[in-house]
Amino acid sequence: MAADLMNAEPVFRQWMEIGDRIVKNAQGFSPLDIIHDREKSLSDPFDHLEHSHPALFMTQFAAAKLLQAKGLRPDLLVGISLGEFVAMSIAGMVPFEVALKALARQPAVFRKSAPTGALIAMLAPASSCEQSAVLRETTQIAGVNASRHTILACLSADADRVIDELRRLDVAFQRLPVPFAFHSRWVEAAKEAYLEALADVQFDTAFWPVWSCCLGRPVNEVDANFLWQIVREPMHVRRTFAALEDRGGAHYIDLSPTGTIASILRQELGDQTTSMVSPLMSPFGGNMKRLDELVSA
Repeated sequence: MAADLMNAEPVFRQWMEIGDRIVKNAQGFSPLDIIHDREKSLSDPFDHLEHSHPALFMTQFAAAKLLQAKGLRPDLLVGISLGEFVAMSIAGMVPFEVALKALARQPAVFRKSAPTGALIAMLAPASSCEQSAVLRETTQIAGVNASRHTILACLSADADRVIDELRRLDVAFQRLPVPFAFHSRWVEAAKEAYLEALADVQFDTAFWPVWSCCLGRPVNEVDANFLWQIVREPMHVRRTFAALEDRGGAHYIDLSPTGTIASILRQELGDQTTSMVSPLMSPFGGNMKRLDELVSA
């Protein structure tokens, strides 16, 4: 994950190393050792939440700091799911260390309180669920990324049944590497423990506007209850970017390690926009070239 940025860019490496020390002191393991484990391949799942939560946060935060160091300043920040924590931290609402420690504690909360579940991305509109009794009975819509890109949540016990139904319907899908049915009613049992774990987190005023894909609009006030909404409520990605397009669009820069959101946005926006969409990272490398192109643009 972003090995070339780690090797070539001191600012990126500095923030990754700071985050690594914070997690190692708090949780007893090194995210960097896990991210850069040479025995792992691209096909190996990165689905151990205790590892993926802090690793994803660190990588996206470090990428944002790298772009700032290169002279790129955001007009606003948009967060999706865990990325909302990144956006709020970059904007100064929650300090890096506080946000990272809070995210690193979250997996234990859900393991103790919530049933195991699954998130499944399907290349079909959300309305497809109404046409299938199996999907109506076993799933809940956890997010709408685009007109034909929907995230379904279900319990682990129902995941195989859901996948069989999607195959029967000839719908392309991908099971996401998470062990809980986030953004659905099946994590509701973790609410009390989640709020308790975040009771000591304080929030400041943002110095950049932050948009939430949970709310589908700008974030005005933040408290622990809003952080709970981020993991409990559906992700309104399509609606959020439609609202941004109505404001005139933007040059959207995807800081996710996979570049998936950039791919979804390009397909959704098509030729009907003046906006630009740029990923920074990809699991297949080439990050330095994309960084140079962003800085040049």
